[in-house]
Amino acid sequence: MAILDGKLAGIFLVKDNEPGLGSHVANASYMTHPDFTGKGIGETMGVFSLSEAKKLGCHAMQFNLVVKTNFGTVRLWEKLGFQIIGEIPGAFRHNKFGMTNAYIMYRKL
Repeated sequence: MAILDGKLAGIFLVKDNEPGLGSHVANASYMTHPDFTGKGIGETMGVFSLSEAKKLGCHAMQFNLVVKTNFGTVRLWEKLGFQIIGEIPGAFRHNKFGMTNAYIMYRKL
C-alpha cells in the first residue's frame, strides 16, 4: 500500500497470473485514490510491485486487461518496460467510449 501525507493513496496486489505451472508469471492489480492522481503513486507502486514479484521468484509480469483508452496507464506500463503483446476487441464497457478494446501487456523481470 502507498501512504502519502498520512492517508491511504493507493494499494496493489501481486499474485500468480495462473496457478500451478503458470505461477512463474506474476499478475497485479492497482488502485490509486482519486485525490492522489498525478502524484507518482502508480509509478511508485508499479516499480515496487515489479521488485516484489521478482523476489517471489517470478520471471515476468503480465497484465491481462489494460483498457486501451486509459492512456496514462498504458504510457506508465510502457515506461516501466511493458510491451503490448495482444489486443482484445470490445473487452471493456467504457462509460464514455462504449465497447473498448483492451491490451495484454507483458514484461520480463
